[in-house]
Amino acid sequence: MVVAMKSHERRKILIDRMEELAGQGQDCQNCAGTCCTFEANSMMVTPLEAWEIFEFLKSSDLIDQNLKEKIFKTIKEFRLDQSTGNGKRSFIRRTYTCPFFHHRELGCALPKEVKPYGCLAFNAHHETIKAKEFCYSEKKLLMERDELFSKQEEMENERVKNQYKIYWDKLPLPVALVDFFNADDQQSN
Repeated sequence: MVVAMKSHERRKILIDRMEELAGQGQDCQNCAGTCCTFEANSMMVTPLEAWEIFEFLKSSDLIDQNLKEKIFKTIKEFRLDQSTGNGKRSFIRRTYTCPFFHHRELGCALPKEVKPYGCLAFNAHHETIKAKEFCYSEKKLLMERDELFSKQEEMENERVKNQYKIYWDKLPLPVALVDFFNADDQQSN
């Protein structure tokens, strides 16, 4: 699939770093996944990132009523749909437990090739992860990745926004996915 390859290319620098750290014994193998829970997660995604996840879920036949209910429950429980400001759906960044987290080590249901960039850049930096202070986002690496792909992603984000009639630039992952579910339902009817 061409999209998956492009998706992987844009994530390669982040995935390579994860694998480098894992080779040093610094990975998520012994972690409870705090970074995926409301204690630390406030992941926001661009239209392109959300679309790639949506396309993965759709092509893998993983979009069903249970997944949708889990996503809606996450939105409601953590009030992710509450807007503030100018009425154009601007959001206060809120923490939430990711609906793709399985509550165990390496508990994400999403493959690396479609995970949000921020998730991939959040790495363990110690062999025994017992304290979350050894896990942090490698912001410099994220900025390097952004520099490499900013022009391409700008165009891709605009294409996705136009195709799905989306007007936002970043949203919490569950809220973003609902927009794609709704747009897909409308296109199917």
